Amino acid sequence: MIKMDDENISQVNVAAYYLAQKGYTYDKLCWMLAQRQLLIQRDPAYNQEGRIREKAAEIFYSDPTYDILCYLISEIDIAMKLSKKQ
Repeated sequence: MIKMDDENISQVNVAAYYLAQKGYTYDKLCWMLAQRQLLIQRDPAYNQEGRIREKAAEIFYSDPTYDILCYLISEIDIAMKLSKKQ
């Protein structure tokens, strides 16, 4: 994963803010985070609905706050964009 400097952390914070403003349901954010986590973990089943549902349930029952979900999704998105630039 990419090392986050202050500028990148600022980008994550801004992206998380805008994601939160979209008003997705908590369930939808769990699903989005599950997809991204499986993708970056290179899980061979990263795009299979059953595997995503299982991972989303793990996230849901770990009970992160809405803001934390937005932050984690944004952090992965920014890191993936940065890794493509390298």
